[in-house]
Amino acid sequence: KQIHQKIMGDDNTVGIMKLAPGSVPERVIVVGDPGRAKKFASLMQDVELLAENREYVTYVGVYQGVKVAIASHGVGGGGASMAFEELINSGAKVLIRAGTCGSFSPDYREGALIVTNAAVRADGVTNRLINKTYPAVADHRVTISLEDTCKEADANYGVGIVLTDGPFYQGPLGSDFEVMAKANVLAVEMEMSVLFVIASLKNVKAGGIICVDNYIFDRLTGEEGYQPHRNVVQEGIAQMMQVSLDAIVKVQV
Repeated sequence: KQIHQKIMGDDNTVGIMKLAPGSVPERVIVVGDPGRAKKFASLMQDVELLAENREYVTYVGVYQGVKVAIASHGVGGGGASMAFEELINSGAKVLIRAGTCGSFSPDYREGALIVTNAAVRADGVTNRLINKTYPAVADHRVTISLEDTCKEADANYGVGIVLTDGPFYQGPLGSDFEVMAKANVLAVEMEMSVLFVIASLKNVKAGGIICVDNYIFDRLTGEEGYQPHRNVVQEGIAQMMQVSLDAIVKVQV
């Protein structure tokens, strides 16, 4: 589908995302990858490229008669926090993060979906925003909409807690992955707790759905390494994209 370009001039925008105040609709799906944002946009009608700067790309379109934005936030909590703040300041009221993760559970392998209802705050960002006892939790209405939509799509999915970690590759200190698995944390990713904390602080709704692109304990001990581009993963991501759009338009603002 043709995407019309409507990038605001610098004089009319604020922040690193180059968003004008009030330019973002109430419902926003956030993704790490600008390429995935473009794929999301292709599923909507009347799509416009609203803004583009660095890793931050924002599209606005219509899905099932409802205006929705798709915005990329890059990898990691620091840069993502800027995106979440600026999207909310520009009009977002309901945000769903749709991303990928490494699974701690053998029940959820590559291509499975995990609806995230809370996150462990090891992101390295939110401890500078609020004291560490403050929880990172999703809005229950967004979570219910995502879970109901997964059921309707007959998806292979789970619902639970994820670990939001700062680093991707381990250093000499290792990781807490085995402890997290024993504590029934389902997966690890890098931005969810940041979204949940900022959304709670700003009094807006947020939720998350992530596609498994590796089983952590195979990746760390096997010879194949990290292979997130396999067909089974891409099929799961395609289903996650459809579920995200179908779910967000059902959430009351």
